[in-house]
Amino acid sequence: MKSLKRLRQARGLSLRALAEETGLPRESIARFERPATDPKASTLRVLARALRVPVCALFEEETPHATHRPRRRR
Repeated sequence: MKSLKRLRQARGLSLRALAEETGLPRESIARFERPATDPKASTLRVLARALRVPVCALFEEETPHATHRPRRRR
């Protein structure tokens, strides 16, 4: 969940601070930030609440800032 780390850092929170705010172990949050481990739905709600984002924001992929040009009509 790369977005978890990005959201945590955007809020200026360390792993320790997020752990204290959520009551989750710091080590668990660090594992969730790696792609190998997925948290349970109840844990996602706790993380989202602490980060003040909707749960779906934890799944948003970071996209490159490419410019999108609409196709020309012929």
